[in-house]
Amino acid sequence: MQMFKRLLLIAALVILVSGCAKRPVQDLEDARSAVAIAYAAGAAQYAPGEFQLASSALQAAELQVKNGQYRQASRTLELAQRYSSEALKLTSESKQRQAAEQKRLAEEERLREQEKQKKLQREAERKKQLAKKKRKKAKPGKPTVPAKKKKAPIDAKPKLLDKVQVRSGENLAAIAARKDVYGDALLWPLLYKANRDQIKDPKEIFVGQTLIIPRDKSRDEAEAARREALDLGLFELTD
Repeated sequence: MQMFKRLLLIAALVILVSGCAKRPVQDLEDARSAVAIAYAAGAAQYAPGEFQLASSALQAAELQVKNGQYRQASRTLELAQRYSSEALKLTSESKQRQAAEQKRLAEEERLREQEKQKKLQREAERKKQLAKKKRKKAKPGKPTVPAKKKKAPIDAKPKLLDKVQVRSGENLAAIAARKDVYGDALLWPLLYKANRDQIKDPKEIFVGQTLIIPRDKSRDEAEAARREALDLGLFELTD
């Protein structure tokens, strides 16, 4: 009778223990799901330490369940869940930092490209201004004429011309410098004043024009013409 009571007590204890430590089926599935989600999020790359702990805890819990160590398995599954959660959180934070860094780099690249474009525009504008200045310098200025030759007497001589026809490339100073005219480029005002009826601008004469060469001017008039030519400076003299 006493032995029967002992058997009943042992059976009751077994039933009690079994009832308190059930197989953690749902916890195991939840832990597996948590580890899988962390892996899919990239935790193995962004939070390798925490992910490894979660994986190891899951493997240990599965072995404990297989061996019937349900209470210990439940505690290990809690660790797997916790490490999976931490790995997922660290992964999210790491991705946010990475995205922020990429955005910063993209903004820096945009600013560099913007500055590059501004620099190119400034360079283009500078070249444009230089070209504009060159065009201004290239505009017709003071025509180059032969340097002052030996002064020829303005007294009429048989070889001196009374009329002259404008040749290509000549201006009044060049014509005045001819030996058969005056032999002095500075006497061009005499030609201009004598031909005002067909010359509106002393710097504009045309090939084929026939100009009168005044021969009745005194030395004083010739010297006045030279001073006037120097003051006006319309033509440059070359050696």
